[in-house]
Amino acid sequence: MGDRFLLKPMLLVMLLGLLLSACTGPPQAAQPAAPADQPTATAVPADVLAAQPWRLTDPYSPLPERARLVLVKGGQENASLMPEGESIEDNRALQYIEDTLNVDITFAWVVPSDSFSDKLNLSIASGDIPDVMIVDPIQLQQLTEAGAIEDLTPYIEKYANADILENWAQTEGVALQAATIDGKIMGIPNVQPQADAPIMAWVRQDWLDKLGLQGPQTVDDIVAIARAFIEQDPDGNGVNDTYGLTGTLNPVQVPSNLHGFDAIFNAYGAFPELFYRNAEGQIIYGSLQPETKEALARLAELYKEGVIDPEFATKNTDKSNEIVVGGRGGIMMGPWWVPWWPLADSVNNDPNADWQPFLIKDKNGNYTFSMGDYTYSFVVVKKGYPHPEIALKILNVQNDLSYGLNDAPQYYPNFNEIWTLLFPIPFLIEQPYVVERMAREYKAALDGELDPATFSEAMKIEFDQIQQDIAAPRSDSSNWAVRMARLDAALLLAGGYDEVRTDPTAARIVASDPTWPALKKLEEETFLQIITGARSVDDFDAFVTEWNNSGGAALLEKMNQE
Repeated sequence: MGDRFLLKPMLLVMLLGLLLSACTGPPQAAQPAAPADQPTATAVPADVLAAQPWRLTDPYSPLPERARLVLVKGGQENASLMPEGESIEDNRALQYIEDTLNVDITFAWVVPSDSFSDKLNLSIASGDIPDVMIVDPIQLQQLTEAGAIEDLTPYIEKYANADILENWAQTEGVALQAATIDGKIMGIPNVQPQADAPIMAWVRQDWLDKLGLQGPQTVDDIVAIARAFIEQDPDGNGVNDTYGLTGTLNPVQVPSNLHGFDAIFNAYGAFPELFYRNAEGQIIYGSLQPETKEALARLAELYKEGVIDPEFATKNTDKSNEIVVGGRGGIMMGPWWVPWWPLADSVNNDPNADWQPFLIKDKNGNYTFSMGDYTYSFVVVKKGYPHPEIALKILNVQNDLSYGLNDAPQYYPNFNEIWTLLFPIPFLIEQPYVVERMAREYKAALDGELDPATFSEAMKIEFDQIQQDIAAPRSDSSNWAVRMARLDAALLLAGGYDEVRTDPTAARIVASDPTWPALKKLEEETFLQIITGARSVDDFDAFVTEWNNSGGAALLEKMNQE
């Protein structure tokens, strides 16, 4: 099994931003390109094959003749993070994949993350799609109906490596079923670790210490700390310039909502955005429940009192990141991995910035959090591409590079920060709960209960970084980020929590329901208006009625008839 979970924000910006605006028409299957001169074949040396027999197995065997593969990619805005002399289009990880599989990979286009969705939608609408690409459930359905992508059923079992097959198996069939349309597996499904969804409160301990405050356990604690950070000049500059709670124009976004209010909703027993089963076994929608109204009322109160950034509804993630990175905010809501981004930049700017993670209890004193779907994106192959198996093989090799398996080289000490730029297909098929498992193993090694020599090469590197930060806290932001994410935050998750997630049946139905985009827009607008005071909290009841009458009731009925 893999040992390095790598879900990172650059990928999230790209993947979670893939939700479609409606295309101008159904996608058309691209016509096969005219044959091109093939590059010269590159044979793996016989001595390498003898020393590494895995290269001859189906999941890794190189193509018999050198082939070309055209992809597309986001993340251009982060290209400056690449090592000197390397780029998204030309780096050592990419070259290793090409040499291992005997393929030349090029990119039809590389764009900033915030342009990726629109660019991909245009490609799909025009029928000018790359050989392999990452899509969301709606795009998967559209491309399948248009006959634009390959049926991958014959390739899954043969070419996915044992690690990936096991990760799919741990979803109890949910992942592969999500990729199945009319009995055919039309895409390679991702698996996101379940640990990615719980939203923590990251708080500056140095500010807490200065003001004589304890870390938070409840929403009331968060509010008290936020007020103190606003009013008591925790940065000591004599200027009234510090914030309480940051936010963005997405108050709820499951999973991985940076600066979102998800944990506050969860604390009230509310699970907006999720279609889950109630005690009677019926699928209900969390955004319509009385607990959601209660949470909205509290947020509206906090906004009116100035506890929440008064401009949060106009800000995206990057703008709110500027607050914490610039030393003007001491509370950030986010998942376990935010030490890598954006908090490492805060530590770079101020080594005294001692960010610590806290889980927030619900009104019953328990930890209960909204969880994302196991699967929300798919790798698909263009119809007519001669080597559909290459997509799986690339994912296998990326898996090895991530975890140091099969002698894969570990080129980059800052791999966690740049892996989405390095890999041609930045895509995760992860082991559920891998984050918690790794944290327990790191803790056991620190306590002398486990020999770190048994770790994979990737884990050895991270364990060394953890030890370095323990010896010299925050002297190196990369080491600090590994310690805080992999150890401190992950151990909080390993302590246990309850989960609420969308029912798999509901997830499949909502992805292709024609009324869903309008229903979602109605919800987003209403929630922002209630929180900011543009509408009364009592208007929540009118929202529920409008949602039901606009197709929502029929949608729920369909889900419960399946």
